[in-house]
Amino acid sequence: MPVETAKKALDLLRAEILTVVDPAESPEQQRIQVSFYGGEPLLARKTIEQIVAYANETIGGLPEVSICYEITTNGLLLDQNFLDFARKNKILLALSHDGEAQDLTRVDRGGNKTRSRIDEKLKMLLSTFPETVVMMTVHPDHTDTFSESIRFFHEAGVKSVSFVPAHGERVSWTDENFSVFTRELEKAKDLYVQWNQGKELFRLVPFENKIRNYIHQRNADNRMCHFSCGKTMVDVDGRYYPCSHFIGREGFCTGSVEEGKNTSVIESLETKRVEPGTCRDCALRARCRHTCACANHGHTGDMSSVSALQCEYEKLIIRLADEAAEELINETNKRFVGRMYKD
Repeated sequence: MPVETAKKALDLLRAEILTVVDPAESPEQQRIQVSFYGGEPLLARKTIEQIVAYANETIGGLPEVSICYEITTNGLLLDQNFLDFARKNKILLALSHDGEAQDLTRVDRGGNKTRSRIDEKLKMLLSTFPETVVMMTVHPDHTDTFSESIRFFHEAGVKSVSFVPAHGERVSWTDENFSVFTRELEKAKDLYVQWNQGKELFRLVPFENKIRNYIHQRNADNRMCHFSCGKTMVDVDGRYYPCSHFIGREGFCTGSVEEGKNTSVIESLETKRVEPGTCRDCALRARCRHTCACANHGHTGDMSSVSALQCEYEKLIIRLADEAAEELINETNKRFVGRMYKD
């Protein structure tokens, strides 16, 4: 992305903030987050540094907002200089790491394994950012490594692991794959219970989200899916999209840095995003991401159709999260209870 394109996007964001945020009505600062996506974002490190400086100057100076940044990186290009830059500028760094399956799923351009290098980068990250989140993608061919991967991250000092099952045209789940994944998730649930007793803390993000959303009676999709609401993705040429999954896909462009947001297109897309008919009588519908446009489209090619994999995965995560909560939420486990009930 040319820096000038990014600056135009930030100028439009600043104008929108000034339009919708009234300091008199909102005495508390509104949180603005600028995220950098790839590919690998750190290939454009100098561009990121220029964009952060510009955003700090134009948006960060507004008294009614606080600004922060987010980057998910594969870690290969991380060094201490960038970590210092990230700490100074409130950049949340998340590391893509597939644990015990890393060398099976992620090689570099030369076909070389990456596990040993990424493990070293993880140590470096944790020394500067102890709350670093690990982002894990579970490939169907390597589900048998899942619980040991969770154990590795815990022993490495990681406090938060987020994971998703891989989906898309290049992966295919079988009943056998999912059965192994189920057993591995059950093992991970037991570890989660073990590592959240007393003063200990270890987050498995999908479990945490299900428990907290249930306690606070929050709809899962309203919390997790930001399709055309509260989030705008900007492509390298300045075109707007409602979510990163839809970048470059025909029919999903919602404006540009030259034209601004196209509200009619946004409204039209929203009308096409409806609750799947197969989900309307399900007792778990308020706890399930069944209307997440990105997940649905990624699995089925349709924003309003849920795949069998997604359905079974959601039911499994809800069951395991509830089993974990049953063991963890009690009057003697005050730290965990306080974390779950804190809004």
